[in-house]
Amino acid sequence: MRASKRDIVEIFGFAPNDRSPLASHHWMTQTCPFVKHQCTKTNHDNSLVYGTCSVSNGIQRTADQDIIICPNRLYANNYATIRAVANEVWGHLHPDVIIGGTLEQLKLAAQRSRSNNIVIAFGKNSGREIGVTSNGQMSMDWILQRYTKTSYGLRPEDFVGIEVQSIDITGNYRETHEAYSNYALGKAVTIIPDSGHGLNWANVHKRLIPQIIRKGNIYQESERCVGFYFILPDIVYKKFEEVLGEIATVSQHSKNVVSIMTYALAAESQFGTHRDLNLVRTAHHRLADIKEAFSHNTGSDAPALLDSLLCSIMK
Repeated sequence: MRASKRDIVEIFGFAPNDRSPLASHHWMTQTCPFVKHQCTKTNHDNSLVYGTCSVSNGIQRTADQDIIICPNRLYANNYATIRAVANEVWGHLHPDVIIGGTLEQLKLAAQRSRSNNIVIAFGKNSGREIGVTSNGQMSMDWILQRYTKTSYGLRPEDFVGIEVQSIDITGNYRETHEAYSNYALGKAVTIIPDSGHGLNWANVHKRLIPQIIRKGNIYQESERCVGFYFILPDIVYKKFEEVLGEIATVSQHSKNVVSIMTYALAAESQFGTHRDLNLVRTAHHRLADIKEAFSHNTGSDAPALLDSLLCSIMK
C-alpha cells in the first residue's frame, strides 16, 4: 500500500510500507539505522519523530527521482561515502580509517591499529565537531585528519574537509506519514494520501553554495589541508549546475579545489533491507571558478525581463 502520486520513499531507512521485523524495530525504537542513534527528523516541537530519509521528487514516482532529504542517509554502510574520500586522497598509503565514538574511543582504536597511517574522522557522533570563527561561527561537517604512529604517539600530518548536504522540503507530508505510521502499527488503513511536500530548491543559491564558498575560503588558506570534498545527492547537484552553469574541471583534489561526489538511491530493494547508495560521479572544480560563476552567472536578458515585468504590473 503506497500513495498514488507524491510520496514518502523511506522511513527509518526502509520502504514506508515495510512491516518486516527489522523495519518494525526501527519504527518502535525511532533509531536511524545509518548512524545508530536517535533519528533527528522531527516535527517543530520534537514531539513526533518522522524518521523520513527520502521522498519523491515529482508527482509521479520513479526510482531515479527519489531524493534524499536527510544527510544521515548518506552515511549508509558504516560511513562508506566518508571512507571513499579517505581512499581517494590517501588510498596509496593504505590507512586505517576510524569513524564513530568519543575522542577517547577514537584514540584507543588508533593506538590498537596495526597500520602506521591512521585517518580519524571528526564530526557528529565521531570525536567532536570542528568549529571555527570566521565572521561568525562556522561548523565544519567533517574533518578527516591523517596521523602517523610514532614512539611518542600520534603525529598529525594533513587533512581534508568534507561537507555533506541533502535538501530540505517545503510544505509537509504529515498526513501521509500518519497513515504509514498507523499501517506500521497494524491498524486498519484503507488509503495512503498523497504527500503535500515540495523541495526547497531556493536554498541551493541562498544557503548551500555560499556555505561551500565560505568553507572553501578557509580550507584553501590552511597549510596542511590537501582537499575539500562535497558529498550530496546527484539530483541536488544538478540544481547547483543550473545556478553555476558550466565550470571547467581539473584532474584531482587539492586545497584550492572543491571535489564533488554525488550519490543516488539504487532500485527498490526487498522488505527488511536498505536500498543501496550508488556513486554517480566525481568531479573537481577550482574554488575560484565556483566563486566566479556564482557571482557572475546571470542571464544577459534578465535585467530587461525584470524591467518589463515591473512596467506591466499595473497595466
